[in-house]
Amino acid sequence: MNAGAPNIGAAGGNNGADFDGTEAADEANSQAMQQRKAFEMALGMLAMRIVSDAQADLDSAMDDTEEDV
Repeated sequence: MNAGAPNIGAAGGNNGADFDGTEAADEANSQAMQQRKAFEMALGMLAMRIVSDAQADLDSAMDDTEEDV
């Protein structure tokens, strides 16, 4: 192999697609992993929002309780 040549492997220069037009397994796994990370990040952000709202409600209830005493 020439050190300056790109490594296109046995699949040739098909940009990760198999000959039937579908994605190669590595690329499909990479895309699935990226989607999973994006989903987990969105889920984490939603969870943080719910916790933040619950904390705000608790703080408000505590303030009301202190005013009643």
